[in-house]
Amino acid sequence: MKIVKFNNLNKKEKEIFYYLDKIIDNSYNPYSKFYVASAVLTTNNKIFYGVNIETCAYTSICAERIAIGNAVTSGYYKFNKIFILAKSDYFKVKILSGPCGICRQIIYEFSELIKRDIQILIADSELKRVLKTSIRKLHPYSFGPRLCKGDYKKYLRNQK
Repeated sequence: MKIVKFNNLNKKEKEIFYYLDKIIDNSYNPYSKFYVASAVLTTNNKIFYGVNIETCAYTSICAERIAIGNAVTSGYYKFNKIFILAKSDYFKVKILSGPCGICRQIIYEFSELIKRDIQILIADSELKRVLKTSIRKLHPYSFGPRLCKGDYKKYLRNQK
């Protein structure tokens, strides 16, 4: 894990975070006022986006899962990077807000599917600092596909 200055990111990474900053206000968060936007960069450079959704029952769907769901819906299963940006109406998000446990498990699933670690980039709300890490660092000793008897071949074969 390493914290870097936003300006040290490559052009594509900056562009993705700038777009997340643009769409983050689309989050549906009337109760917590906590906004999250996420992007998934596939191994063939397709980008899929998502924002968080919450309900009055305090159930929610995280932005990361929506972005991954959008990729999977379009037939993409191989991911290089996950981008996360969080904001709040009440405070500046200076502590880099990583994926929740459920999101970590889903990201790990796809990491094992492709037998490769997936990089995760988490920016503060001011786009000044970015934590660069990976799913295997955030979610060590995980339960994953290697322990199950699923048929995963079609997901790798049908990759667009």
